[in-house]
Amino acid sequence: MLVVGYESGDPQILKNIKKGATIEMAERFTANCKKLGLQVHGDFMVGLPGETRESLRRSVEYAKHLDCTTIQVSIAHPFPGTEFYDYAQRNGLLTLDSMLDETGHQMPNVVYPGLDRAELVDWVERFYGEYYFRPRVIWRVVRKALWDGAERRRLYKEAREYMALRSKRKKFVAEHKGAGGCAGTAE
Repeated sequence: MLVVGYESGDPQILKNIKKGATIEMAERFTANCKKLGLQVHGDFMVGLPGETRESLRRSVEYAKHLDCTTIQVSIAHPFPGTEFYDYAQRNGLLTLDSMLDETGHQMPNVVYPGLDRAELVDWVERFYGEYYFRPRVIWRVVRKALWDGAERRRLYKEAREYMALRSKRKKFVAEHKGAGGCAGTAE
């Protein structure tokens, strides 16, 4: 299995982060991997520089179009000394909030106009939900689990962990919806 950092399905976001790869390049690469019988784990991020609801929607649709074996969705974090940090600080997007919750799960520490912390967390959940709860993906997972006991146990454990984290994300979104998120921006 190859782990591939697609990051975004939006061409402008890829330019903003200086990815050096295009949507079309990633599509060709993924198609070639499938032809060779290689499995691909696609990594995507929400909250990259310039992110909007529209760019996030494009990323979700792009991930579904690529149809990797599995995906991971992370929240982008600007670390001191990086261009992203300088951009977030310069534009008043950096919050004083922690990047992790009390159990070590990612929380946003950058917000964009119209995209508060709660909505960024909600987009992570939407991304996973829309990707994995498609008939083709469900069948792929079930088919694999039917014939492989170790895989069945692994998937059961992951499903339990995911459902607990899903519940936690939904609770965070409900508690913070419309709260803004820029109240504690760094200067």
